Amino acid sequence: MLQYFFNKEIMTENTFKSKNVDINYFSNNVDNKTAILFIHGWQGGWEVWKTLIDAFSVYKIYAVDLPGHNKSGHLKNYDINTYTSPILEFAESLKEELVIVGHSLGASIGLQISSKLGSKITHQLLEDPPWFSEEKGKIINNELSDELINNQVIKYQNGSNFFTEHKPRWRTVLDAIYSYQIFDPEIFKTNPFWGAIRASLAFHHDIKIWQNAGNNNDWAWHDAPELAKNVDAKTYLVGGNNKKGGIMLDAIASKVSSNIGDCEIYRFDTGHNVRFEKPKEYFNLLAKLIGS
Repeated sequence: MLQYFFNKEIMTENTFKSKNVDINYFSNNVDNKTAILFIHGWQGGWEVWKTLIDAFSVYKIYAVDLPGHNKSGHLKNYDINTYTSPILEFAESLKEELVIVGHSLGASIGLQISSKLGSKITHQLLEDPPWFSEEKGKIINNELSDELINNQVIKYQNGSNFFTEHKPRWRTVLDAIYSYQIFDPEIFKTNPFWGAIRASLAFHHDIKIWQNAGNNNDWAWHDAPELAKNVDAKTYLVGGNNKKGGIMLDAIASKVSSNIGDCEIYRFDTGHNVRFEKPKEYFNLLAKLIGS
């Protein structure tokens, strides 16, 4: 994708064949007992971790494309469990103990994996997981969470409607870039390069990732506090400002934290993408976690 953000070195990709779908992933040629598994969020791809892959290149790195995303294979249906299953298989297949770094949906997948694999996952940094509802089909009774849920539902439905209409017409990445400017004009004003990256990724994604989300508002829900009871990994929960786009609620994060033996919560005055808005602070947090 855009030659890995114009890096002069072409990064080698690989294929992991899970039971149900092929998973595309990047790994570097480093032999280190510390291995990091990067898991991107909804609508992303492994390349979004470029800066951190470069920054932590002394470690063994794995970075996956989720099912239906970028160059990975497609599924019939997408929800938190169908997304997790092949990534769990991939993590189990690796010889190293792992540090998981996940963003949004990738953070939720990371929690599900760490709840299954015990001591194989030594550390995890979970960035702004979609914990905006305590119970499936229900909401926390306060104005802030109502607004968050409404915003997420609108996001899912708008994406489903837009990509169902426009994506079938795309023949090239340029088609996607021109079209994406209609879907998200603001990103092309503030960061046109990142807008082009998002459009390029969308060109490769399975259209059903949006359609399934639009048809099932609970597709990303899981019982995070219950899952946390089975986590051995030292954990950092990193969230943005709920009034600026952050979607990890304190009510859920605090319960998750109390159910993990070693867990810390960090809040930043950012939107949903903490690592893009606070790159230095994010780097320092991850370095601190790995070194602990």
